Amino acid sequence: MDVSESPIFEFCFQALAADQLFEAATNAICDLIHETQEIDDNMAVIERIVPKVIALKAALATAKDDPERMRGYARIFSEAGETYRFLILQHTETFFPIVEAIGQCSAYEDLDIVPITFPFWMRLAQSIGKRASIPPLLHDAYKSLVTVMIEHLHFPSDSATLTGREMDDFRSFRHVMGDTLKDCCYVLGTEQCLLETLQLVQAALAKGPDTPWQNIEAPLFAMRSMGAEVNPKDEHAVPIIMQLIPTLPTHTRIRYAALLIISRYTEWISCHPDYISPSLQYISAGFEDTDQDVIGAAGQSLKYLCQDCKQVCVSACMSPVISNYVSEASGTLHLGVAYLYCQHWDEASARGQGGCLRSYRLCYLGNANGTSGTVSQDVRDYHTCRCVC
Repeated sequence: MDVSESPIFEFCFQALAADQLFEAATNAICDLIHETQEIDDNMAVIERIVPKVIALKAALATAKDDPERMRGYARIFSEAGETYRFLILQHTETFFPIVEAIGQCSAYEDLDIVPITFPFWMRLAQSIGKRASIPPLLHDAYKSLVTVMIEHLHFPSDSATLTGREMDDFRSFRHVMGDTLKDCCYVLGTEQCLLETLQLVQAALAKGPDTPWQNIEAPLFAMRSMGAEVNPKDEHAVPIIMQLIPTLPTHTRIRYAALLIISRYTEWISCHPDYISPSLQYISAGFEDTDQDVIGAAGQSLKYLCQDCKQVCVSACMSPVISNYVSEASGTLHLGVAYLYCQHWDEASARGQGGCLRSYRLCYLGNANGTSGTVSQDVRDYHTCRCVC
C-alpha cells in the first residue's frame, strides 16, 4: 500500500501539533522523505510532501523558544533539502522556501541544533559546483550563511560561565563551522568570502577601542578556516588581510588568531615574498607575548613560514630586517628567528649562500651560549610549536 495514499500520511503532519507525538511524527516524516530519494520514481509522492513541508516554515517563528521543536523542524527541513537538492537546483523558486527554512535553523542560537543543517549545505554546494551557473537565490543564501557562521564563531562575552568541557566542545565546534565556511567558498568563491569577512573586521575596528574583541577574533578565525581554499596567486583579498594584520589590537585572542592566519597563508606568502619581512615582524612580537598560546601560535607560524617559503627565505635573510634580528640577537625574539634560518644552512650551501647563514649560525650559538636559561626555554617553546586551538 502506498503510504502517501493512506490516512497515515496526513496524520504524520497533523501529529506534529501534539507535544507527545512530535518526535515520533518527526521520525516518520523524515523516513518518508528519505524513501523518496529516487526522484523520478516518486515524483507523485514528492508533489504531496513538498507543500506540507513548506507549510511548516511558518511554525519556526512560534517554535524559537522551544529547542526540541526547533530540532525536529531542522531535521525535517534538512532531510527534505538533502533529498531534493537536485530539484532545488532545477526549480529554485518553487523549492527555495525549504532553503530559507534551513537557513533559519542554521541561524538558531542553540549550537546543538545548528549542525543538523550542515550536511545539506555541503551536499548542495557539491551539486552547485557541477553547474556552470549558480541561481541568484542560492548565491544569496550562501552569502547569508557566511555571516551566520561568523556570528556563531563568537566566543561568549563571559567565557567564565563555561566549564572546561563546554569550552573544549565550543572550540571543536568552531572547526566544524569552519568546514561549512569552506562550502561557502566553494559556491561563492574564496575571494568574495574573504572580502565579506574582511568587511566585518574593518567594521569592528572602525568602532574604536571599545569594540568587543570577539567581534574581531571571530572573522579572523573564519579567514583562517578559509585559508585552505586561498589561491596562492590571489591579488585582491589576501594582500588587504596581510596589510591589516600588523594594525590589529594586541589583545591575546586577536593576536593568537592573526598568527594562525599567517601560518595558514604561508603558501601565498611564498608567492609574494615582500610579505615575508612584515610577517616575521609580527611573528617575532608573538614570541615576546606572555601568553603561552600566543607563543605556540608564533612558533607554528614561523615553522610553516620557513617550510613553505624556504626557496625565498635564504634570500630574504639578506634583508635589513633579518640582519637586525641577528646583529641584535640578545633576546628570545631575535634568537628564535636566527635559529630557524640556520636550519636552512645546508640547503643554502648547495645554492652558494651558506656563508650568510653560517655567520648567522655562529651569531646564534654565540648569543645562546652567553644568555640565561630563559632563551633556551623559549627556543624549546618554538620547537614544541604548541598551538591550542
